[in-house]
Amino acid sequence: MFTNAGMVQFKNVFTGVERLPYVRAVTAQKCVRAGGKHNDLDNVGYTARHHTFFEMLGNFSFGDYFKDRAIELAWNLVTKQFDLAKDRLWVTVHPSDDTARQLWKKIAGLPDARIVGHADNLWAMGPLGPCGYCSEIFYDQGEQLAGGPPGSPDEDGDRFLEFWKSRLYAIRAGGRENPCRPAAALDRHRHGPRTDHRHPPGRHQQLRHRPLSRADP
Repeated sequence: MFTNAGMVQFKNVFTGVERLPYVRAVTAQKCVRAGGKHNDLDNVGYTARHHTFFEMLGNFSFGDYFKDRAIELAWNLVTKQFDLAKDRLWVTVHPSDDTARQLWKKIAGLPDARIVGHADNLWAMGPLGPCGYCSEIFYDQGEQLAGGPPGSPDEDGDRFLEFWKSRLYAIRAGGRENPCRPAAALDRHRHGPRTDHRHPPGRHQQLRHRPLSRADP
């Protein structure tokens, strides 16, 4: 009934075990983040954005489109359909993912200052299987909230809210390792990347909160 990553039902497709009669899909499913790799329990009640139960929305391509179309679809949805102010949006990419950086500049027209290289933008569910570069979109909620932009020392504050993640990876047939995944990253993910964004001791009391107007998709 539940999943913690929004893509568990497609694992066999991404690893080449199963082939579907379609090449695109969208999902809306309930997710729980209350244990295991994705655990937000320690942050619930201390921030305005951490919760354990929510609905995750997703769009998937199975060999149909890749980074350029994924970024275009994301940008059009949040700026045209959701009507979010473009000058409040920031994105992150993996430091070595020059392709995604150039596509964000070309498609979204974002300046370099709001395209942040971040080492955490290498996504995986575990040491083997689907993995690769990802890109995130953040919304600047205003200077009345504590916190700095992604990649800054104060990135764990509430001001910049991550609300979109595009997993821009390619999977080789047969479930072999993703060709874009550095060997060092494999060891890093075996021991677990930073996923819960815990604040340092005493940080919770420094943050100023406000209720969010809509659920984090």
